[in-house]
Amino acid sequence: MRTIRLGAALLLLAACDSTTPDPAPDDPPGLHRVTRMQATRGVQLEVLDFGGEGPALVFLAGMGSTAHVYDELAPEFRATHHVYALTRRGFGASDWPDSGYDTATLGGDVVKVLDGLGLSKASFVGHSLAGDELTWLALHHPSRVDALVYLDATDSRGRIAAFLEGSPLPPLPFSVLDGLPSREAVAERLARDLGGRLPSHELEQSYVFDATTGAYAGERRHARATEQCVRGAAVQDLTRVPGPVLSLHDGQGFTGWVEVLATSEALPTDFRQRLRDFLPTLRQHEAEQEAALQRHPGWRHLYLERAGHYIWLTNRADVVTRMREFFANTTAP
Repeated sequence: MRTIRLGAALLLLAACDSTTPDPAPDDPPGLHRVTRMQATRGVQLEVLDFGGEGPALVFLAGMGSTAHVYDELAPEFRATHHVYALTRRGFGASDWPDSGYDTATLGGDVVKVLDGLGLSKASFVGHSLAGDELTWLALHHPSRVDALVYLDATDSRGRIAAFLEGSPLPPLPFSVLDGLPSREAVAERLARDLGGRLPSHELEQSYVFDATTGAYAGERRHARATEQCVRGAAVQDLTRVPGPVLSLHDGQGFTGWVEVLATSEALPTDFRQRLRDFLPTLRQHEAEQEAALQRHPGWRHLYLERAGHYIWLTNRADVVTRMREFFANTTAP
């Protein structure tokens, strides 16, 4: 169900303290080199360098994930690219400032990381919320972009953020992890909800476990990062992104979350009515955008049946094949 699988992109509103995160366990040896790059004064971001040969390829995680969510996917492209992955502010081992979770600031963080790495441009892969950052980069810094890959990342988050302005944030779809007794129990619950297992180190980077019992103890993120990311999503016109773009999606949008909220008796009656009034507009926009992207000469907007939101966990071989074909046709010799 989409409302379940969207949860790992949004997850719970975090209950962690808004302080500098405790160090996570060491990374698996030889997988990547971990560095920290300054995005703005007082904010450093975790950057994973997977190595490889060729032009730069940067993976951006969805909200609720860290760069380590790509520990198994990113190495697939080291034969043709020098591969990096970035953990956004407020999550995992990156710094946790109290602000800066709007699309423009998050996109600006990516530009600063490129500068710090000495990269004039790169290709980018983004999942879920990172699609907003990809679009912002293409519209505001087109000279820094070679090609873009959206992994189920073209949903209308900006329109939902605009609708929610001035209203309390409604319950987000999430995987219920409270009370789980171990890392393995968390891994199994997330695998059930997402359609595939996360890389083992992603669990250590995204979640906190009791040092004595090993039980789930919370998320490794700023207490308000999730809400600020939801509210900070910008309304952007994807059809203005010229390409080359590969978009892989599961055929469902955030409309499913809004539909569930519109029938939830836990919400006030007037808010449920507002949601019902908003749904036709949201559905129409998503249908029109879908049609426009299918016609767009710079886009390959492809549906993968029953792929789920974490599209490379459920359809890894297909995703890798399509991405390799796309880069082979877009990367200059």
